[in-house]
Amino acid sequence: MTRKALSLRKVCKAYRTATVEIDALVDIDLDVPDGAFVAIMGRSGSGKSTLLNVMSLVDHATGGSFSFLGREVAGLHERGLAALRRRYSSYIFEDVRLVDALTVQANVKLGLCYRDIPAGERLDRVEQAMDAAGIGHRARHPVHELSAGQQRRVEIARALVSRPRILFADEPAGSLDGHAADQLMRVLRTLNRTGTTIVMTTHSAECAAGAGQIVYLAEGLSLDIRALTTGRPRAVA
Repeated sequence: MTRKALSLRKVCKAYRTATVEIDALVDIDLDVPDGAFVAIMGRSGSGKSTLLNVMSLVDHATGGSFSFLGREVAGLHERGLAALRRRYSSYIFEDVRLVDALTVQANVKLGLCYRDIPAGERLDRVEQAMDAAGIGHRARHPVHELSAGQQRRVEIARALVSRPRILFADEPAGSLDGHAADQLMRVLRTLNRTGTTIVMTTHSAECAAGAGQIVYLAEGLSLDIRALTTGRPRAVA
């Protein structure tokens, strides 16, 4: 039986102010098998990034049950959530978050901050991550000299350097042209084949087609994309 990396049951996320409550996610049921590559699609405002943030432990659900690598995380304090994030996962943000003045190598090395890893192993990991992301040939270049596609590769290398069990990516190809997006997806598919679970949000049908499972979000509700052509969408189990 395939082990579940992530399992959500009736997960909700609501934002409350003094005068209004907004339901961003409503009764989400979703399983992500260990080693899967899942793309989350939907229009702007559908809850894609909110769902990704909940699944990656960056944010917390306001209702329901959520298991992260077999551990129920509802009720965990921030220190416990941060420990799980550091140990098992990495995150590629929608906007580029590199230090322009630093080299590619130095930016990738930042992915090992707060990790107890010997200096010699750190260098080996950085070199391996850069090679895996296809950016090793620019190791000593400042990132401000790189193209948008190359900067994305640096971010992927920085995410890979910690050797995560799960990689979360929020619109990783959103700012890239078609060629750079194709290159990015090849890197992610290669990473997935080595066993890393990947959960990615995207607006691009072409990028989503490279994943093994597609989840469509509409107004905070998860729908099976394969059922949309029947006119009878059903909740993802």
